[in-house]
This record gives sequence, C-alpha cells and structure tokens, in this order.
Amino acid sequence: MIHLTYYLDVMSSWCFYCEPNLDRLRKHAGERLAYEWRIAMVTEAGPKGFTRTQMEWFYKRSGSISGIHLNAAWNQGEHDTLQPNLAAEAARELGCADDRVRRALAHAALIDGVPIYHKSEAVSIAAAASGLSDERLFKAMDDPKIEARIRASGSEFAALRIDQRPAFLVRSDIGDAAVFSGIWRLEPLEALVDSMIADEKKYEEFAASNPPFPA
Repeated sequence: MIHLTYYLDVMSSWCFYCEPNLDRLRKHAGERLAYEWRIAMVTEAGPKGFTRTQMEWFYKRSGSISGIHLNAAWNQGEHDTLQPNLAAEAARELGCADDRVRRALAHAALIDGVPIYHKSEAVSIAAAASGLSDERLFKAMDDPKIEARIRASGSEFAALRIDQRPAFLVRSDIGDAAVFSGIWRLEPLEALVDSMIADEKKYEEFAASNPPFPA
C-alpha cells in the first residue's frame, strides 16, 4: 500500500490547481493508494495584508501557467485563511471527511470571489456542501480542539522543512518515502506512485516464492 498525505491550505491557488490531478492520480492508483488530507495554513494564518491588486497579479502569473484564471474579488481587506480552514476541519469532525467541503470553500473564494475568510461566509458554504446545519458548524469551529488539530498538522508540515503547498508526503509499506513541495502537475506524482507500487509488487512476488527472512 502507498500512503499519500496531502498538505494544503483551503485558499491556496496552487492547491486548487492540483485538485483535478489528485483525482486522476487516485483513480490511476486505485486501491493501492491510501489518501488523506491535512491542513497546513499559509504562513500559519496568512497571507495577511495582500491587496486585491497584488492578488490579481499573482493570479495572472499562476493562470499563465495553469490555464485557470482565479478571481481576486474575495479579497475585501485584511484577511487570513483560518476561518475557511476551520470550516473544512469542523466539517470533517462532523463526518464529512472527503474533499467536498474544502473544495466547495476553495471554489467559492477562488472562482466565485466570495470572501470566505469571514466566518459567516465560510460556514454558509460549508453547510451547503455538507448538509450540516450552520449551528453545528459554528459550534464545531469554536471547539479549541479543531484549531489545535490544524496547528498540529501545520507543525507536521513545518517539520518536513518545506514551505510550498500543495505538498505531498508519500510512503510505501516497504519503507520508501518521498516529499514533494509545490508540485501540482500529475506526471511527477504518477511516476513516483507507479515506481513505489512496482517495487512493492516485486517484494510481494519474492515473498510468494521464497521463505521468510532467516531468524
């Protein structure tokens, strides 16, 4: 089994660009790939202070690479990414552990221009995507353990000594591991996972026709 841990910020443009490729990777690898996502907020709760003009410049540059042009209208003043990330983590705590809530939040901000760094906006989007009530989400987001979990996964990310998102920690059951930071294209991720799967299969073939390691 290959274990892929995906570190993201809900409002990261490059994470948004990566999502379709992540879907393709998971479909390609099938049952041999175990996947989970964890929050690693940009500069903890940033980026604070970027103006809409600056975000438009960033989006124009990244759009020239990705082919997807994002909407900076969500930026209506000083902001951080804590509330949308709390909303995604709270929805997971309440049973929505898949990708739909965090992806709905990202789409609302980066495509529709909704200012989801406001708690009420984040809750509204998360509730619509999850079917959970606003009240349950507000309560879960106020639970200190939810923010503590985000801070803990951010510390895990920092311990990898990388700083670009999306980031992937990929491990195999035979002990191989790789870390990708800022990689959003399918090809390098697919090549890595295919290589790890091929080696695991060879181990399995050997075990099927040979005795165990001598005592």
